[in-house]
Amino acid sequence: MSNMNNNEQGQVSRRSFLGRAGAVSAAGVVAAGAINPAMAFAGNSVRTYKGKYAVDSHRVIDGFMAIPKGKSDLDVVVVVSETGKLDSTAEATARRYAASGWIAFAPDLASTYKSTDKQAMVAALTRDLPRLKRLTLSSGKVAVVAA
Repeated sequence: MSNMNNNEQGQVSRRSFLGRAGAVSAAGVVAAGAINPAMAFAGNSVRTYKGKYAVDSHRVIDGFMAIPKGKSDLDVVVVVSETGKLDSTAEATARRYAASGWIAFAPDLASTYKSTDKQAMVAALTRDLPRLKRLTLSSGKVAVVAA
């Protein structure tokens, strides 16, 4: 193994991830009193898109993407729901991460990979993760979280 550190390998450090995760948790507490907490984060600072997203010329992924407006060189977080299908919890989680400065993508694994076996869908997504490192505004670092 080379002596490159985690940042040179395109990975998010544990400290960076936990710091951002803490910000997302705090943001969720603040929004708890809002009428619609999922939309409270979208506001004017986050762009959202739901549909098919071309990761590159070889893969189109169905899902929901949330990106902070006016920022670049951002880490990517992939939000996977418990069922593998896109649901409101995954969308809300993606919005919270985007509000905290991440490119957040919640894929609809069942629709994209045409399978009912969650393990097979997650394995297919894992093979596609390197493609997500090349997103236009991405820093090249990708993390995966559960919704």
